This record gives sequence, structure tokens and C-alpha cells, in this order.
Amino acid sequence: MELNSPVTIFDVAQAAGVSVSTVSRILNEKPDVSEKTRQHVLNIINELGFVPHAQARRLATRESQTIALLDPINRKGERAIDQLHLDFMIGAATAAGEQNYFFNVIATPITERNLLDLYRQVHVDGVILMEIYQDDWRVNLLRDKNHPFVMIGRCADNTGLSFIELDIEASTHLAVEHLVALGHQKIGFITYPTPMREKLYGPAMRSWSGYHAALEKHNLTPYVREINFTIPEMAEATSSLLDEESGLTAIFSLTDAPINGALSVLKERGYSLPQEFSIVGLAIDRIAEIMAPKLTAIRFPSYQMGYQAASMLIEKLQNDPLKEEQILLVPELIERETTGMI
Repeated sequence: MELNSPVTIFDVAQAAGVSVSTVSRILNEKPDVSEKTRQHVLNIINELGFVPHAQARRLATRESQTIALLDPINRKGERAIDQLHLDFMIGAATAAGEQNYFFNVIATPITERNLLDLYRQVHVDGVILMEIYQDDWRVNLLRDKNHPFVMIGRCADNTGLSFIELDIEASTHLAVEHLVALGHQKIGFITYPTPMREKLYGPAMRSWSGYHAALEKHNLTPYVREINFTIPEMAEATSSLLDEESGLTAIFSLTDAPINGALSVLKERGYSLPQEFSIVGLAIDRIAEIMAPKLTAIRFPSYQMGYQAASMLIEKLQNDPLKEEQILLVPELIERETTGMI
């Protein structure tokens, strides 16, 4: 070994008096090495200061001990990360860390080649997919290639797949039922733009179905506005509903992030919440609690969903790649200060 040259696995093997393959098995924690030999080689590694080359080790073992969350939140700068998506990431990262896995986030749209290269080049062992469409090319591709993955969300055909999702159709239905029970008859719905529903984006389709089914049950008229969920668009949609739908007394929105836009409009027009108007959102608890007034909301357990998704994926990687686990969470409505009798 030359002075100051990097220590290699061959140097370790020579100094320890064992084969290179034995050193490799010890580095990769294989069980077929005696404890005496293992300890001897580890001592030599420490003495020589040998550090395995991460990429070489990944290629040799075909394992990276890494999972990734694919959440295309950055579509050409159209959307910044919100607390809900951050909680997905933190939950998944926490579960990965507890199992000694590294965790990455891919926040931009991905191509077919890039997605396959994650596996081919052993950058990841498996991925968590988000923003699921009914006929999702990513799901179809990874299923065909037998690459490990799980979903936060679900598609049309979930045979053999693992996912966790909040039941969005039931959530929307529950929100409407809550408002109807309080005496509201004209209930606005602020939802995703039509193109997302036409492209078969799961939450857009299921929320639309839940809202209209609930209204049909009570023989009520739908009042819908479609937005990209920004504060200005929420304010504009709220103004539109108030101006064009006389007698409207309640709104349900699929998110908490831009609801301040609606609250601002209602305050400017002199509405008192919840005495004269009610709002229900879909939100994580701590965000709903710090709003003024506190938001009545369908609880969105995004941290727990991220945590569970990562745990499901690691279980596949470590034990049973064919294991199917499907969790559809029952919605829970937490009544706070933005809904009341009318």
C-alpha cells in the first residue's frame, strides 16, 4: 500500500489474512462468517481507516438502504410546499430513520427513464408514490417491472398493490352531512379544476362524487367553484359564490392552506362566523387549531400516513416483497369555531 493512498478492500483482506469476499460479506453483514473472523477483520478496518465506497457497495449488493418519496410539488414553480405535504415527508423520514434507512424526496415531475434509473443505478430500493391518478403510468410501470413501491393514494386497479389513503369521498360526504345537520341548505364546494378531474386525478374525482352524492341524498342544489388552491383564488371563489348564489350559508374546501382567503372575504363583508356563515376544511389538527377562528375540519393525518407508507415499504423490502397492505382511513370531523346552526 502506497503512502497516503486510499485504503482499499484488497488492503484490508491482505492485512487480515482473509479473502476479499470474506471482507465483503462482513461489510454487508452477511451471517456466514464466524464471530472471531468478523471481529478480527473489523479491527483491521478500524486500524487502517478503511471506508467502503458507497456507490461501489450499492452496485455490489444491489441495495442502497434508501427509500424515496415522489411528491411532484414543484411543477415549474406553480406550488410551494405546504404543511400538509411537509408532514408526509417528516412522517416517512421518521419511519425510515427508525429502520436505519436513508430517505430522499423527489419534488419535481419525473420521466419514465429517470424513475427506472432510480432502481437500475441502485439509488433507491423502493419508492413511495403520491398524487395518484386512476390510471397512473408510474404505477403501471413499476408494477410491470416488479419494482417495490407503495402509494399514498390509490388508483382504479389496486390488485396486488399496497396503499394508504384517507377516504376522500367519505370525507366530503361527512362534511356536507355535518352542515346539513346544522340547518344549511345552500352549501358551496371549492374544489380542484376540471382538467384534474378529466385526467382522473383520484382526490378530484372522489371529492366530486362525495359532494354530489350527499346533496342528492338531501335533494339540494350543488354550488361549485374550481380553483388551484391559492389564497387569491380562494378569495375570488368565495366572492363569486356570495355574489352569484343568493342565500348561500356554508362552504366546504378540500384544503386548509388558502382558507384565509375565504375568511378575509367573509370578514370584509361583515359575516359573523359561525352565527351567519359556516366553513369546513380538510386540515391537519395543528393548522386548524391556530386559525382564527379555529377551523372545523376533516382531520388529515398526513404525518401518520407518511410514517405508515414508509413502514409498509420497508416491510416489503426486508421481509415480503409480495405482501399487499391496503389501508383506507375512515374520516373524522373535528368541530371547532367555524360551523354552527343557521
